[in-house]
Amino acid sequence: MPRSKSRILKHTGPTPSDRTSASHRRYFLGELVFACATRHGVVLLDLKCNRYLAVGCLDSLSLSECVEGFPRNEHWADSAAQTQARNSPQTRLLESLVDGGILAAEKPATRDIVCADIALDGDLVSIGEEIMEKCYVRATDVVSFLIHFLGSAASLRCRPLRSVVRRVYRRRCAAIASGYTFNLSRASELVDKFRSIRPYVFLARDNCLLHALALVNYLAAHGEFPAWVFGVTTDPWTAHSWVQQERFLLDSSPEAVCSLEPILAV
Repeated sequence: MPRSKSRILKHTGPTPSDRTSASHRRYFLGELVFACATRHGVVLLDLKCNRYLAVGCLDSLSLSECVEGFPRNEHWADSAAQTQARNSPQTRLLESLVDGGILAAEKPATRDIVCADIALDGDLVSIGEEIMEKCYVRATDVVSFLIHFLGSAASLRCRPLRSVVRRVYRRRCAAIASGYTFNLSRASELVDKFRSIRPYVFLARDNCLLHALALVNYLAAHGEFPAWVFGVTTDPWTAHSWVQQERFLLDSSPEAVCSLEPILAV
């Protein structure tokens, strides 16, 4: 996902005057900020600024004590981390996160985008590799592909990512509210057509964001609304995007996503 910027928030050992009594205040994730825990800390996706930020595990443990919904990871629970976690987060860290819109002192009245539940710890099945529906590709399928590919590419180039994600999220919510249920056979046919045409138009390698969005838009035009997923890992740092419905992967393989932590699914 080359468009996203990332940086790591690092803080040295605080002095006594540099701590705040976080237990007396509660903070909240910003309206368009999403978080996931990894072995090395917490990764934050800020859709407003189209960037990732990383917080180390010791600071993350401290923040989880005063930030509602801040994730934790069981791998942080060694004795040294627990000792450090008893201290409140540094004032400078909290202030920088609040000033940057990552945290808010007041709970947002509503969240514009609510992350869907996506699990990668079960038996995942790849549509297009393990489940295949061979279909005849017609001229109308090529035209539909090109329309949604070009529209997706233009959206990622010309519109803020938050606007693109919000549109996909609202479209899927409307479909679910209208009674949408996933049709595996139909989705498999559409994925086969998409995969048959795609190599003639663009490369999937290093284009996961475009590939996932184009597939999501192509499927939506034909009545299927799986989730658009963003995931990360910190060993080494990797950000990836794919399409998934429950345990079915529509444009990826279990091997490609099993090491990732989902941070956003819409």
